[in-house]
Amino acid sequence: MWFEWWLNYRFRRYFRDASDAIHIIDSTPLGVDLYHEGAMVGRPFTVWYEGEQVTTDRDDENPRPFHLLTEEKAVAKVSFMVCVPSITIPTREFVYMLSYAVNTYRTAGKTYLIKIDGEEIKPNKTK
Repeated sequence: MWFEWWLNYRFRRYFRDASDAIHIIDSTPLGVDLYHEGAMVGRPFTVWYEGEQVTTDRDDENPRPFHLLTEEKAVAKVSFMVCVPSITIPTREFVYMLSYAVNTYRTAGKTYLIKIDGEEIKPNKTK
């Protein structure tokens, strides 16, 4: 929430419409969370054989597929997306500025894409 506010404060002058805003979209998990160190309460899940019929009274107990981390990354691609409205300066220049700001404050190990006016753009890497 504060990161979005700060990005909007810093880059709003480059938006075509000043009432628009940058927003961050988190990646959605694909299947069952296999392991969380230190978790006190886990979400219930059912393990079943392929083709086996499972009936339950609770929606959160319905079978969900297991996914390996590599499979999830192949589908979800990134940890989060920075969605930007249309801008008034060249895209390449804006991507350099935005990448620098996000790379400075993002959590280590998190990956992201920049989406400007619906077009997905890879951010610039820093050392």
